[in-house]
Amino acid sequence: MRDRKLVLISVAGYSPDHDKFLTSLLDESYELFCVVGKDCELWEKIMDEIAVGDGSNSRYITTTSHVGESAEEVIEFAKNWITETPSSVKIVNI
Repeated sequence: MRDRKLVLISVAGYSPDHDKFLTSLLDESYELFCVVGKDCELWEKIMDEIAVGDGSNSRYITTTSHVGESAEEVIEFAKNWITETPSSVKIVNI
């Protein structure tokens, strides 16, 4: 089973150096991208911008940021999110 849901736990915060990682999630057809922790709203905004690009090759992904929530709450949220194909939740700490 391929992962289609990802929870990013941001400790260090967003940096443009992470854009390649975000693009790889789109390339791997993730359906859900959740972020909790430092700069979580910025992470979500950047992922949305990368997914839309210049509009000529937009890709779909649901993004959520979770200000003031615990990682455990966000992981539980992602576990309950229904995707097109069954998926576990990949957890990444940055």
